[in-house]
Amino acid sequence: ARFMNHLKKAYPFLTLVVICCVWEFAVRFFKIPILVLPGPSDIGLNLIQRRELFWAFSGPTLIEILAGFFMAATTGIFLGILVSFSPLAKSSIYPILISSQMVPKVAIAPVLTIWFGTGLLAKTFIAFLIAFFPITISTMVGLEAIEPDMVRMFRAMGAGPYRTFIKLRLPAALPNIFAGLKIGMSLAVVGAVVSEFVAADRGLGYYLLYANGQLDSPGVFSALVLLTLIGVCLYY
Repeated sequence: ARFMNHLKKAYPFLTLVVICCVWEFAVRFFKIPILVLPGPSDIGLNLIQRRELFWAFSGPTLIEILAGFFMAATTGIFLGILVSFSPLAKSSIYPILISSQMVPKVAIAPVLTIWFGTGLLAKTFIAFLIAFFPITISTMVGLEAIEPDMVRMFRAMGAGPYRTFIKLRLPAALPNIFAGLKIGMSLAVVGAVVSEFVAADRGLGYYLLYANGQLDSPGVFSALVLLTLIGVCLYY
């Protein structure tokens, strides 16, 4: 049973290995040009040969992701709590939050670059805008999913609003909050890459555009692999 449990945990890795083997075989068998689709071995070799460059370019992107996620987490949880407990905030702020998600972030990224420049602040803010909404919604759902009977029982036992929140509402909402944080982290990666598409001279998103302009397919796929690894690690 223990062996089967370990085997089940290895399923994703084994599936990835099979996909890479089939991919490598198809590229070699059908003689697909490297410009069209490099094989996994080409991508791995490119990562090794340019490891110093990729290491230098991964740092700024990672900082943008973490900074944007931190802003999104703190703001999202705060707004979720505020909207859940304040009828005024729910009627005034919540509709604006919904409407703000209808605005494509890629379209307003150049405007934010004009306002905040091309430094870390602008890129962090774009990542924040893309990542904070699911955290807010998950926090709201978790806080509002409490059974009314549990709340009434706490009040009957003399617990005030603060103690009810700390002892009942917040612990019960934590699964939803952490689910929102996971989604927010994955979206923060997207936000950081989008911000680097707009204006940057470093970062994996910038390198993606550069390699694409140079028709460097191994470089493009190498940057994609690194972004995927960063996103998966931060997600878990």
